[in-house]
Amino acid sequence: MNTYDFDQRIEEIQLSLAQIFDSPKQPAVSLVDEGDVLVLHLSWVTQSERDTTLDARCAATLRATRAQIERYAGLDTAQRRTIQQRIGALVRGRYELMREASAQSDDCAIDLVLDDVLFDTESDLDYRPTL
Repeated sequence: MNTYDFDQRIEEIQLSLAQIFDSPKQPAVSLVDEGDVLVLHLSWVTQSERDTTLDARCAATLRATRAQIERYAGLDTAQRRTIQQRIGALVRGRYELMREASAQSDDCAIDLVLDDVLFDTESDLDYRPTL
């Protein structure tokens, strides 16, 4: 049986989220533990100004079940890296679609509920993120 530190596995996901987008300032990643649901929030700067209150920011909110994260936590390093890449591709893909659809808008917020198939290591070759 694999033993793991749940908080460390959450931190792995947070660190991978922080690396998705190039940002002139350090992205912020936070976690809200609602028991059966874990909410990860990523915020990054898309355009920086001298006055930080004028910075243009984007945000992504991801919701996962505790069972999904526990499943992730029990995987080996290579499998966890694959899941991290899937999550990153999903967030980036959703961001790009949103920016294309709202080129005239300043709206830059993504809300995602992570699907169980994202954490499925049996179908690595067949996985395609649903944007």
